[in-house]
Amino acid sequence: MKDKAYIERIVTYCKKINKYMEGMTSLEVFEKNELYLDAVILNLEQIGETAKKLSDKIKVQYSNTDLNMIIGLRNMISHEYEGINIAIIFDIATLMLTNC
Repeated sequence: MKDKAYIERIVTYCKKINKYMEGMTSLEVFEKNELYLDAVILNLEQIGETAKKLSDKIKVQYSNTDLNMIIGLRNMISHEYEGINIAIIFDIATLMLTNC
């Protein structure tokens, strides 16, 4: 039952990222909007944190999703916040617009 709640949480974070990315037409626009930038980064971190909690059964079921990369992104955000490459965050968030 926990997996269902975790997946719902991940979807919620994804929807928030999509909302924050509305109007972010370029990397330059995104970089200038610190509130949205921080909100996107926080939600990406939360997705990774929640993905870590998924059962092995669900991880196998969603094997087409690279959960290790998602969790790795979370670790990078948590431990290297000042060193985050904003262009990569923008690319990830932009991809989420079409895949979430």
